[in-house]
Amino acid sequence: MNAWLIYDHEGADRNRDYIDYHYEVGSRYGVNFKLLYAEDPDLSVRDGKPDFAVVRAIRPDINKRLEECGIPTYNNSKVSFITNHKGRCVSYISENTDVPVIPTEVITRGDDVRARLEGKEGYVIKSASGHGGTSVRRVAVSEHFYDDIEKCIAGDDLILQPFVDGPGEDVRVYVIGKEIIAAAKRRAPEGEFRANASLGGLVERYTLSEKETEYVRRITDVFDFGMVGIDFIVDERGEFVFSEIEDVVGARMLYKTYPEIDILDKYIKYLKYKTVNSDH
Repeated sequence: MNAWLIYDHEGADRNRDYIDYHYEVGSRYGVNFKLLYAEDPDLSVRDGKPDFAVVRAIRPDINKRLEECGIPTYNNSKVSFITNHKGRCVSYISENTDVPVIPTEVITRGDDVRARLEGKEGYVIKSASGHGGTSVRRVAVSEHFYDDIEKCIAGDDLILQPFVDGPGEDVRVYVIGKEIIAAAKRRAPEGEFRANASLGGLVERYTLSEKETEYVRRITDVFDFGMVGIDFIVDERGEFVFSEIEDVVGARMLYKTYPEIDILDKYIKYLKYKTVNSDH
């Protein structure tokens, strides 16, 4: 069985070990991965049509193009399109489930940002397609703030949300298909409101309650996932509120907190099973 692994050049440079691990795990299951780059303008079936493609670049257009050629992609183009715009994702969850979400406004590129932020001090603003928490800011209207926003979120839609005054914790739930693999809680470091592990957040194992598990189930019911991370913020009552879904989800946090779980092994085994049992 042949599969494509698609990264952009920057992502491939950062994740060489993980790419090599795809080759290693793939060989266990008879899946031969070939690395291709998202920037290749001629990315097509000229290289021989694979059985499926794992797209580790945030490029829904590539997922869609490959699917039109009859190549299943993971995650598929619908998942990629919805989840890689935070406003679109929150709207989809709100419209298709009864899972609590953070009230969200989208500020499009043509909007007057200053006017939209009037009276919104203390809210959170972020890039609609940002990852890792680096483009998340508390709204504090000043020239310095607007300069900062322009630098770190230039050219993207913005997401405006009320600040959730909870314990500074969020929970990421790792999912393959419809199966919950594990959950990890992240706590913001002292003096920080963002709990991202890449920004120094403290990470530990987390056991979902029945109610929290049901929230995840309701989300998996309205998507056809390959592998994702579903993120919830913990509010002031200790309750889950949906935040976002990571399409190109990283595994470092999971391997750190659950060294006994090899999520890539589980994922490739799942992809092979799904391909063998597919109607394609």
